Amino acid sequence: MNITIMGSIALAVFAMIFLYVRGENFKRQARQLSSSLDGANRETKYLSEIVIELAKEEQKLLRERFIKVQRLGSPKVELLRFSGLLVEASESVISDSALGHKSVQQAFKHYVANYTPVAFEEFNSFILQQDTQIRQFWTKNNIHSYLDLCKACIEDLERAS
Repeated sequence: MNITIMGSIALAVFAMIFLYVRGENFKRQARQLSSSLDGANRETKYLSEIVIELAKEEQKLLRERFIKVQRLGSPKVELLRFSGLLVEASESVISDSALGHKSVQQAFKHYVANYTPVAFEEFNSFILQQDTQIRQFWTKNNIHSYLDLCKACIEDLERAS
């Protein structure tokens, strides 16, 4: 046989072996990355469950404080109304947000649209008329700030009583 043909065959065999080995390396690396991703997803789910549990405990305390304020009454009727809405929606908002399905504002908007007669725009315009701290809590759009927003509204109501 011609040396050129033998060289071409040897080069083709070498290229096939090289590509096969590279493919196996990529496959092994893909399995490792998939395993790492599965572990990260399990850990994320676990941490989300912890966040939900902690937030629900805080939400229970906020609900108790709100009920006390509500019983006493407040001259700030609109704040009382919207604080009640925030506290009422908190469990749903926390769950939706912690699981990563929606942002806090999206979860709250969904809750308001489906479970209350209040328009989200009415609530949003009310919040935007409040003091800087309350507006900042609302615009941060995360679970911690949502709970801080609830606390700030309740504290404002407690001061007014």
